[in-house]
Parts: sequence; C-alpha cells; structure tokens
Amino acid sequence: MAQDMRLPSVLISYPGPCENYLCNDIFIYLRPETNGVEVESTLLRVVRNNGEYRDSIKLVYLANIPGDFIVKNKIVEEHYSCQIYFAEGGKECFTENMKRIFESYFHQSLKTAEVISPFQAMKQLSMDADELFNIRVPLKDMLLINGQSIKKYKNIFIINYDIPAILHKNNNKTDIAAMILRTNLEYSKIHRLIDDMGEALIDANILRFDKPLSRVFHYSKGPFNQIRDALGYLYQSADIHVPISKITFAAFLIDKGFSEKEILKVIRNPIIQFRTRSGDIAENDIFSFTANDSFSAAAEKLVRSVSKPGVLALTPGRTEADTPCPPAGA
Repeated sequence: MAQDMRLPSVLISYPGPCENYLCNDIFIYLRPETNGVEVESTLLRVVRNNGEYRDSIKLVYLANIPGDFIVKNKIVEEHYSCQIYFAEGGKECFTENMKRIFESYFHQSLKTAEVISPFQAMKQLSMDADELFNIRVPLKDMLLINGQSIKKYKNIFIINYDIPAILHKNNNKTDIAAMILRTNLEYSKIHRLIDDMGEALIDANILRFDKPLSRVFHYSKGPFNQIRDALGYLYQSADIHVPISKITFAAFLIDKGFSEKEILKVIRNPIIQFRTRSGDIAENDIFSFTANDSFSAAAEKLVRSVSKPGVLALTPGRTEADTPCPPAGA
C-alpha cells in the first residue's frame, strides 16, 4: 500500500513582510545530501556568536519540507524551469543576443557548434550526473549568458551541465530544511556572513575546504531570488503557501504599482530587455541583473524593462504567446 505523502512541518511561522520594507529576507535551504540538524545549528551559531549579526539578523521562518512533497509538487523543477527549458531545447532557444555573445566569446559559429543538452552529454561521454557536474575546465571554457551556463569540453558545448545532478539528488527521501534570516544588512555584509558560515562548516568538518559552499546550502542572492525561493519553500501551514503579497519584496513591488501577475511572470520568465542609463537596449535575466541590489534598485531596473518577459527566446514554431522558460508541467 502506498504511503500518504508527508506535508511540510513549519517550526517557526513566517510573520509576514518586514515593516516598511527595510529588511532583506534571506532564504536559506540546506542541500538534501547534508546533515540538516548539524548544518542548521552550525549556521545559527555563527549568527549568535557575532555581535553585529546577532543584533541585525533574526530567524523568522523555519520548516522541514519532505522529499516526497517536493517531488510530487515539482518544486525543484519549478525553481529551475528556465534552466531546464534551455537544457532541453538547446541552442534553438537562444535569443539573438545570446547567439552574438556565444560567437564572440568562443570565436565559433553557433550554427556549426556542437551544442548539446546535459542529458545528451551524459550519454555521449558515458558519465553519470555527478561525473558530468564535476568536470573541471579552464575558466575561459565557461560562459554564463542570461542565467544559462555553457561549458566547453572536448570541443562540445554543454548547456546547464549541473541540471542532471540537481534533479538526481531530488527524491522522495531527501527532505530539505528551509529558513529565512531577516536582516537590515546590505548584501556586501550578507556575503561576508555567508563566508563566515562557510568557514564554520569547514571547522566543523561538515564542508571540505576544496568544495564549494553551494554544495551545502543555497541562499537568496538578490531581491527577485527572495521571491523565487519563497514561492517554492515558504508555507504558512502544512501545504498552504504564504500568499505572494506577503513576501517582503513582492509586497514592496505591489506598493510600487506592479500586480501579482506581473511579478509571477517575470519570476517564471526572467529574461528581459531593458534600457540602460545611457539609452541603449541590453538583455539579461532578472536574477543576475538584480543580484546584490537593494529593493529600490531592483524595482527601478524592472521599471526600465522594455520587453514583455517571456517573448525573447522563441524556438521555431513558437509564438509570442509562448514563454521561453515555462513553469514546470506547462
């Protein structure tokens, strides 16, 4: 008999948006392969043992998200839907700007380049997901465009090589601990906090000094990432999401005149064109574009958008009604 799906267990309930939007809500969730309790206690000890952190950071949400719940609701697939779309669609999904950058950087025509998905690369190279993830190449053979990574290896170009490993680690038994640290610190100091946490994990023999901290936990690197993380892992009870209007940065945008629908569309279809301060048109994904920004700076960049999110990367036969990075299951 199949077991009933487990539901999220909320240990510290989210209190709603920060008053006057003066705080960053930094979402941290522990990677499924880590020892959740040990890592969690180590991270919080860093906050408690530093006077500046202790006075300016508060734990406002803590929950355990069961692996079977994550799988059933495709939370990981939703979070990485844009990267999965490009991984599966390949170079046919590239925008004109992405094509130009690829050819300029690698000095090779995109039309003739062997650009393959990570799933195809696993077959072609006889590798599993972790082996593909761990391929090391010179920095010059790596390119990040619009949030999509391209790794050149043995004269092939692999799009979003990390996606199979991310999906592979996501299964019914891999529960995730999620928390929100609310702080008035700017991102420069938030990054210092994360570095301190990394050192504490190394000292506790949880993290090897030669392994990236991202192997242990994820954290929100900008205001739009705060929304994306909350959409996946922020619950008010059991399987009931906290409304988007209660997410701090989303509430800030709503106060600035953006609708919930507009916010969700840019989160799920993040590649946008925008006008630079010099008047030129540029292109980027909203998460990279606003990383480390204050709420005001991130909102101002969205105001400068001159394209509708979701109409830039069109495969043959698709229309502007289609989205380049659709939600999982769409």
